[in-house]
Amino acid sequence: MRDLFYKLKYRFGRYAIPNLSLYVTMIFSLGYLMIISPAGAYVYSSWLAFYPREVLHGQIWRIATAIFYPPVAGSGLVWGVISLLIYYNFSSLVERMMGTFEFNVYFFGSILIGEIGSIVSYLMTGINFPYIPIYTHFAIIMAFAIMYPDASVLLMFFLPLKAKWIAVAEAVIYLYNFLTGGIITKISIAAAFIPVIMFFLFVYGGGNGNIIS
Repeated sequence: MRDLFYKLKYRFGRYAIPNLSLYVTMIFSLGYLMIISPAGAYVYSSWLAFYPREVLHGQIWRIATAIFYPPVAGSGLVWGVISLLIYYNFSSLVERMMGTFEFNVYFFGSILIGEIGSIVSYLMTGINFPYIPIYTHFAIIMAFAIMYPDASVLLMFFLPLKAKWIAVAEAVIYLYNFLTGGIITKISIAAAFIPVIMFFLFVYGGGNGNIIS
């Protein structure tokens, strides 16, 4: 698997987007400004969100525009700015450690897995749920923790915790959500963590640290 990946990198690596974490954060900023207003949220839901039925009926731009949904919790412009800066800090470190091509595959691969899963679910059930890649955005913390397990992170800006314990707590929450959530929640979580598992097992070689010890 690792050899196949690097053959793909040799052939397609020149098409990877450098500084993807910066561009994605800028897109998230636009998305956040959009969804905090009722009119903007309507525009996102009506024309940009990934609904499998609409995509299968020709609205293929939704494959790309789904990523406008930002990894921002809470409300308010100040908190939105802080959340986006935190996301950029984590994602830029992960991108630097992974490499440009690897981070492109990691990010876009996760979203495509979720979108394909959403289409399969729609074809099987007929239920037109939107796929929102929020778990993909948050899974960047898991990737950071695997790379830097002993790095100190200030939880809520004052409580220092090692990154690996935040990742463990995140994994427990997502496992609970996976077991208790609906089909779209299951697809979203699987889409977020399949690339994490595949990358660190087959490409990154298991990482340089132990996330549990």
